[in-house]
Amino acid sequence: MKLGTKIIGDFGAMIPLWEGEIVTIDTTYGEADIKINWDNGSHRWLSLNAINSAPTANGSPIGYYTEEAYYE
Repeated sequence: MKLGTKIIGDFGAMIPLWEGEIVTIDTTYGEADIKINWDNGSHRWLSLNAINSAPTANGSPIGYYTEEAYYE
């Protein structure tokens, strides 16, 4: 992933999708962490491994995805 990659946050059926983009990639401690700035003005740090992770066992799509993977 690279800076500017669009990210979608899906938190469940009754919660609107969050849209944002990667603004920082930090590899200081080995594993890559990314900072996402959301369109609502907030931000979140996540492990790169948390993006595009497989749906849960019951098929729930809750999680964080690149825009391409989410709408695929």
